[in-house]
Amino acid sequence: MFFEMAAIPKIERVKMTDAADDDEDFEELYGAWDPSLYAAAMADDRYFALLVGGPRWDDPYTIILTRDAEAQTFSRLDVRRELRDIRVVPRADGMDEPSYVTLSLSGDIYLISPKGTEHSVIPGTQAESDDAPEILFSSILPVGDQWLVAGGEGFLKLGKGKSWQDVSPPLETEYPYKVPDWTILGSNQNDDVFVVATQVANTRHFNLYPGHPLYREDMSEEEEFQLQKKLYAELDSYPRLKTLFTGRPGAWKQQTLPDRIARSLPAYSYVADVESDGPEADYVIGSDGLVMKGNPQAGFADISSIADREKNFKDGVRWHKDLILATGTELFRFDGHFATPFAPKVKMRSAPFVLQPSAIFVQNDKLYVFDYGLRYYTFDDQGWKQYDIPKELSQRPFKDGGDKGSP
Repeated sequence: MFFEMAAIPKIERVKMTDAADDDEDFEELYGAWDPSLYAAAMADDRYFALLVGGPRWDDPYTIILTRDAEAQTFSRLDVRRELRDIRVVPRADGMDEPSYVTLSLSGDIYLISPKGTEHSVIPGTQAESDDAPEILFSSILPVGDQWLVAGGEGFLKLGKGKSWQDVSPPLETEYPYKVPDWTILGSNQNDDVFVVATQVANTRHFNLYPGHPLYREDMSEEEEFQLQKKLYAELDSYPRLKTLFTGRPGAWKQQTLPDRIARSLPAYSYVADVESDGPEADYVIGSDGLVMKGNPQAGFADISSIADREKNFKDGVRWHKDLILATGTELFRFDGHFATPFAPKVKMRSAPFVLQPSAIFVQNDKLYVFDYGLRYYTFDDQGWKQYDIPKELSQRPFKDGGDKGSP
């Protein structure tokens, strides 16, 4: 095992948004800029893209970095949005350099391609108008020549440009639950798409207000307090519901999840990722040690151990004979039943001094681990290597030239 520092690459194709002047007062308004590498997409062992941003909800600002490892170049694009997901777009015939698509929390879609960047908005969202209903978007997936987009308030639609259609699976919303929030996990090698619905109890049914069936104008403050306390306790008794569907838009099949995931109470559980191991086997990964194996046709079985229930897996890749799993602070090898720690053998030179995986991939038998701490690692037969994202690529505002203009 050995450690290697990457050479600082040159930077090209840098663009900034037209609101760059506002960044002069950024630290005075928001405090020090503290970005993290929170999402990544890999096309192959030469090309990848990263999302780098800060933690403040009231400061929507994201840096998109695209990397050409062979040319040793990074390209940077700044947008005044909080981006939530990034995916590789299948390459058109004759295209060597890949394209990526990313989605904002508000409903913007950015397509980053060798020809430049295209910005569009989903009709009827706050990306189009501040008067639109608030929908918080979570994930995007290329399906054919369209985008499958998921978010809150029951939003799961397929489309592009001005034309979109609802493709959500049939799922009843029973009292007192809200319509589902949808999340796209990904797709397998057969192009089956995996989506998850999360339903929570609607708080409006448990808030005491004029017009509520239990509200009386002649109630004393103590009566009102005790009744509201009782309603909140009742609200907490309803579990979060998770439902997994597989298939294609318009042809969905519901899959069975373990009850600790499907009806979690009181802790919040989630289904995070799907990893395909050839055309016959897929792994579904999530919190509470969830590792399910199977396929959309035959169904899935939970193969995790009870000892791993305290581990909350967020990502997984098939590497050699093992499944490599990531939590927010560790890597694990999963042998088909147990998960054992699997740590990079490198000496971290800057904070944070612990591993914080944000995404993991395998390309050409090499494991790639992207870290919230603005770095990434590779592991192959030669050992571990660490690569730092050059600091000038994550600074705000960007001070290394480049033209200004909307992306």
